[in-house]
Amino acid sequence: MKKNLITLFLAFTALVVAAQSGRVTYSETIKLNIKLEGEQSEQFANLLPKENVSRKMLTFTPEAALFEAVAKDEDAPQEMAEGGVFVSFKQSDDKVFFDIKEQKRIEQRDFMGRLFLIESQADTLQWKMTGNSKIIAGYNCMEATTELKENKIVAWFAPEIPVSTGPGTLHGLPGLILGVDMNQGERVTLATKVELAEVDGTSLARPRKGKKVTRAEYEKIVDEKNKEMGIEPGKSGSGTVRMKIITR
Repeated sequence: MKKNLITLFLAFTALVVAAQSGRVTYSETIKLNIKLEGEQSEQFANLLPKENVSRKMLTFTPEAALFEAVAKDEDAPQEMAEGGVFVSFKQSDDKVFFDIKEQKRIEQRDFMGRLFLIESQADTLQWKMTGNSKIIAGYNCMEATTELKENKIVAWFAPEIPVSTGPGTLHGLPGLILGVDMNQGERVTLATKVELAEVDGTSLARPRKGKKVTRAEYEKIVDEKNKEMGIEPGKSGSGTVRMKIITR
Protein backbone atom coordinates (compact mmCIF):
# COMPACT_ATOMS: atom_id res chain seq x y z
CA MET A 1 0.00 0.00 0.00
CA LYS A 2 2.79 2.39 0.93
CA LYS A 3 4.59 1.59 -2.32
CA ASN A 4 1.44 2.32 -4.33
CA LEU A 5 1.02 5.67 -2.56
CA ILE A 6 4.63 6.63 -3.37
CA THR A 7 4.09 5.66 -7.04
CA LEU A 8 0.91 7.76 -7.20
CA PHE A 9 2.67 10.73 -5.57
CA LEU A 10 5.56 10.55 -8.05
CA ALA A 11 3.14 10.30 -10.97
CA PHE A 12 1.19 13.34 -9.68
CA THR A 13 4.43 15.30 -9.20
CA ALA A 14 5.48 14.52 -12.79
CA LEU A 15 2.10 15.80 -14.07
CA VAL A 16 2.46 19.05 -12.08
CA VAL A 17 5.99 19.61 -13.43
CA ALA A 18 4.82 18.92 -16.99
CA ALA A 19 1.95 21.40 -16.59
CA GLN A 20 4.47 24.12 -15.72
CA SER A 21 7.06 23.33 -18.40
CA GLY A 22 6.97 23.05 -22.15
CA ARG A 23 7.07 24.90 -25.46
CA VAL A 24 4.71 27.28 -27.20
CA THR A 25 4.82 28.06 -30.92
CA TYR A 26 3.56 31.54 -31.82
CA SER A 27 2.65 33.22 -35.09
CA GLU A 28 3.76 36.86 -35.04
CA THR A 29 2.31 39.33 -37.53
CA ILE A 30 3.91 42.77 -37.90
CA LYS A 31 2.31 45.53 -39.96
CA LEU A 32 4.72 47.15 -42.40
CA ASN A 33 4.74 50.88 -43.04
CA ILE A 34 7.22 51.32 -45.87
CA LYS A 35 7.85 54.71 -47.40
CA LEU A 36 9.63 54.78 -50.77
CA GLU A 37 11.30 57.74 -52.42
CA GLY A 38 12.04 58.35 -56.07
CA GLU A 39 10.27 58.76 -59.40
CA GLN A 40 8.75 55.24 -59.38
CA SER A 41 7.88 55.10 -55.68
CA GLU A 42 4.10 55.12 -56.24
CA GLN A 43 4.36 52.34 -58.82
CA PHE A 44 6.22 49.98 -56.47
CA ALA A 45 4.42 50.97 -53.24
CA ASN A 46 1.33 48.94 -54.21
CA LEU A 47 3.47 45.87 -54.90
CA LEU A 48 5.10 45.72 -51.47
CA PRO A 49 3.67 43.49 -48.71
CA LYS A 50 1.59 45.10 -45.96
CA GLU A 51 2.72 42.72 -43.20
CA ASN A 52 5.35 40.17 -42.26
CA VAL A 53 4.46 36.87 -40.55
CA SER A 54 7.04 34.81 -38.67
CA ARG A 55 7.10 31.92 -36.22
CA LYS A 56 8.49 32.22 -32.69
CA MET A 57 9.09 29.70 -29.91
CA LEU A 58 8.85 30.08 -26.13
CA THR A 59 10.53 27.36 -24.06
CA PHE A 60 9.65 27.61 -20.37
CA THR A 61 9.91 26.09 -16.90
CA PRO A 62 8.82 27.53 -13.54
CA GLU A 63 12.33 29.01 -13.19
CA ALA A 64 13.16 30.43 -16.63
CA ALA A 65 12.00 31.03 -20.19
CA LEU A 66 13.62 31.58 -23.60
CA PHE A 67 11.83 33.33 -26.48
CA GLU A 68 13.39 33.10 -29.96
CA ALA A 69 12.66 32.75 -33.66
CA VAL A 70 11.94 29.29 -35.03
CA ALA A 71 14.87 28.12 -37.13
CA LYS A 72 14.16 28.11 -40.85
CA ASP A 73 15.96 27.74 -44.17
CA GLU A 74 18.15 30.48 -45.59
CA ASP A 75 16.18 33.57 -46.56
CA ALA A 76 14.90 33.30 -50.09
CA PRO A 77 13.34 36.04 -52.24
CA GLN A 78 9.59 35.82 -52.77
CA GLU A 79 8.36 36.93 -56.19
CA MET A 80 5.38 39.24 -56.16
CA ALA A 81 2.56 38.81 -58.63
CA GLU A 82 3.21 41.99 -60.61
CA GLY A 83 6.06 44.19 -61.73
CA GLY A 84 8.91 41.70 -61.28
CA VAL A 85 9.48 42.87 -57.69
CA PHE A 86 11.27 40.56 -55.26
CA VAL A 87 11.10 41.09 -51.52
CA SER A 88 13.18 39.17 -48.99
CA PHE A 89 12.92 39.31 -45.19
CA LYS A 90 15.93 38.45 -43.07
CA GLN A 91 15.12 36.40 -39.97
CA SER A 92 15.96 38.33 -36.80
CA ASP A 93 18.39 36.69 -34.37
CA ASP A 94 16.65 38.22 -31.35
CA LYS A 95 16.49 36.12 -28.18
CA VAL A 96 15.04 36.96 -24.77
CA PHE A 97 16.03 34.90 -21.72
CA PHE A 98 13.95 35.55 -18.60
CA ASP A 99 15.02 34.38 -15.14
CA ILE A 100 11.57 34.15 -13.56
CA LYS A 101 12.74 33.66 -9.99
CA GLU A 102 15.33 36.47 -10.03
CA GLN A 103 13.21 38.73 -12.27
CA LYS A 104 16.19 39.36 -14.55
CA ARG A 105 16.47 39.11 -18.31
CA ILE A 106 19.18 38.80 -20.94
CA GLU A 107 18.31 40.06 -24.41
CA GLN A 108 20.21 39.34 -27.59
CA ARG A 109 19.06 42.02 -30.01
CA ASP A 110 19.72 42.00 -33.75
CA PHE A 111 19.55 45.62 -34.91
CA MET A 112 20.60 46.72 -38.39
CA GLY A 113 22.88 43.70 -38.79
CA ARG A 114 24.59 44.14 -35.41
CA LEU A 115 24.10 41.97 -32.33
CA PHE A 116 23.79 43.52 -28.88
CA LEU A 117 23.62 41.80 -25.48
CA ILE A 118 21.61 43.53 -22.75
CA GLU A 119 21.29 42.39 -19.14
CA SER A 120 18.70 44.14 -16.98
CA GLN A 121 16.03 43.79 -14.33
CA ALA A 122 12.60 42.91 -15.68
CA ASP A 123 10.15 45.79 -16.14
CA THR A 124 7.45 46.16 -13.50
CA LEU A 125 4.22 45.97 -15.47
CA GLN A 126 0.94 47.27 -14.06
CA TRP A 127 -1.69 44.91 -15.49
CA LYS A 128 -5.43 45.63 -15.43
CA MET A 129 -7.87 42.74 -15.77
CA THR A 130 -10.80 43.42 -18.12
CA GLY A 131 -12.96 40.40 -17.35
CA ASN A 132 -12.99 39.38 -21.03
CA SER A 133 -11.89 35.94 -22.17
CA LYS A 134 -11.34 33.90 -25.33
CA ILE A 135 -9.95 30.54 -26.43
CA ILE A 136 -6.37 30.46 -27.78
CA ALA A 137 -4.71 27.18 -28.82
CA GLY A 138 -7.35 25.28 -26.91
CA TYR A 139 -6.92 27.18 -23.62
CA ASN A 140 -9.40 29.52 -21.98
CA CYS A 141 -7.49 32.81 -21.64
CA MET A 142 -8.25 35.91 -19.59
CA GLU A 143 -7.63 39.41 -20.94
CA ALA A 144 -5.39 42.02 -19.30
CA THR A 145 -4.01 45.38 -20.46
CA THR A 146 -0.95 47.50 -19.71
CA GLU A 147 1.29 50.19 -21.20
CA LEU A 148 5.02 49.94 -21.76
CA LYS A 149 7.06 52.81 -23.22
CA GLU A 150 4.08 54.41 -24.98
CA ASN A 151 2.94 51.04 -26.34
CA LYS A 152 -0.60 49.91 -25.50
CA ILE A 153 -0.61 46.17 -24.86
CA VAL A 154 -3.51 43.74 -24.65
CA ALA A 155 -2.57 40.24 -23.47
CA TRP A 156 -4.44 36.97 -22.95
CA PHE A 157 -3.08 34.52 -20.38
CA ALA A 158 -3.98 30.93 -19.50
CA PRO A 159 -4.52 30.34 -15.74
CA GLU A 160 -4.32 26.59 -16.50
CA ILE A 161 -0.58 27.04 -17.09
CA PRO A 162 0.59 28.80 -13.89
CA VAL A 163 3.88 30.21 -15.22
CA SER A 164 4.29 33.99 -15.10
CA THR A 165 5.93 34.65 -18.45
CA GLY A 166 5.12 35.06 -22.13
CA PRO A 167 6.46 36.13 -25.53
CA GLY A 168 9.15 38.79 -25.71
CA THR A 169 9.66 40.66 -22.45
CA LEU A 170 6.09 40.30 -21.20
CA HIS A 171 5.45 38.69 -17.83
CA GLY A 172 3.74 39.29 -14.48
CA LEU A 173 0.35 37.63 -15.03
CA PRO A 174 -0.97 34.58 -13.12
CA GLY A 175 -0.64 32.33 -16.14
CA LEU A 176 1.28 31.87 -19.38
CA ILE A 177 0.62 34.60 -21.97
CA LEU A 178 -0.66 33.01 -25.19
CA GLY A 179 -1.78 36.12 -27.07
CA VAL A 180 -0.60 39.73 -27.42
CA ASP A 181 -1.93 42.70 -29.41
CA MET A 182 0.34 45.75 -29.39
CA ASN A 183 -0.94 49.17 -30.45
CA GLN A 184 -4.22 47.91 -31.93
CA GLY A 185 -2.81 45.44 -34.40
CA GLU A 186 0.66 46.82 -35.15
CA ARG A 187 2.16 43.61 -33.75
CA VAL A 188 0.00 40.57 -33.00
CA THR A 189 1.45 37.42 -31.42
CA LEU A 190 -0.79 34.36 -31.03
CA ALA A 191 -0.01 30.85 -29.83
CA THR A 192 -0.72 28.19 -32.45
CA LYS A 193 0.58 25.16 -30.54
CA VAL A 194 1.18 24.41 -26.84
CA GLU A 195 3.24 21.39 -25.81
CA LEU A 196 3.40 20.69 -22.08
CA ALA A 197 6.32 18.43 -21.12
CA GLU A 198 9.49 18.42 -19.07
CA VAL A 199 12.17 20.65 -20.61
CA ASP A 200 15.85 19.77 -20.82
CA GLY A 201 18.00 22.48 -19.26
CA THR A 202 20.11 22.72 -22.43
CA SER A 203 17.04 24.11 -24.23
CA LEU A 204 17.21 27.19 -22.00
CA ALA A 205 20.73 28.35 -22.78
CA ARG A 206 21.34 32.01 -21.98
CA PRO A 207 22.17 34.22 -25.00
CA ARG A 208 25.88 35.07 -25.24
CA LYS A 209 26.35 36.67 -28.67
CA GLY A 210 26.68 40.41 -29.22
CA LYS A 211 28.29 43.54 -27.84
CA LYS A 212 27.41 44.06 -24.17
CA VAL A 213 25.59 47.35 -23.66
CA THR A 214 23.30 48.84 -21.05
CA ARG A 215 19.60 49.35 -21.71
CA ALA A 216 20.14 53.11 -22.00
CA GLU A 217 23.02 52.68 -24.47
CA TYR A 218 21.01 50.32 -26.68
CA GLU A 219 17.94 52.56 -26.72
CA LYS A 220 20.12 55.54 -27.67
CA ILE A 221 21.59 53.60 -30.62
CA VAL A 222 18.11 52.54 -31.79
CA ASP A 223 16.57 56.01 -31.37
CA GLU A 224 19.38 57.70 -33.29
CA LYS A 225 19.13 55.25 -36.19
CA ASN A 226 15.33 55.42 -36.24
CA LYS A 227 15.53 59.21 -36.31
CA GLU A 228 17.77 59.00 -39.39
CA MET A 229 15.17 56.75 -41.03
CA GLY A 230 12.21 58.93 -40.06
CA ILE A 231 10.70 56.39 -37.64
CA GLU A 232 8.82 57.80 -34.66
CA PRO A 233 10.86 57.19 -31.47
CA GLY A 234 9.36 55.28 -28.55
CA LYS A 235 7.12 53.06 -30.68
CA SER A 236 8.13 49.41 -31.02
CA GLY A 237 4.94 47.76 -32.26
CA SER A 238 5.90 47.69 -35.93
CA GLY A 239 9.55 46.95 -35.20
CA THR A 240 12.38 47.33 -37.71
CA VAL A 241 12.25 45.06 -40.76
CA ARG A 242 15.27 44.79 -43.06
CA MET A 243 14.21 44.53 -46.69
CA LYS A 244 15.98 44.15 -49.98
CA ILE A 245 14.02 45.15 -53.07
CA ILE A 246 15.23 44.09 -56.53
CA THR A 247 13.55 45.40 -59.67
CA ARG A 248 14.13 44.28 -63.22
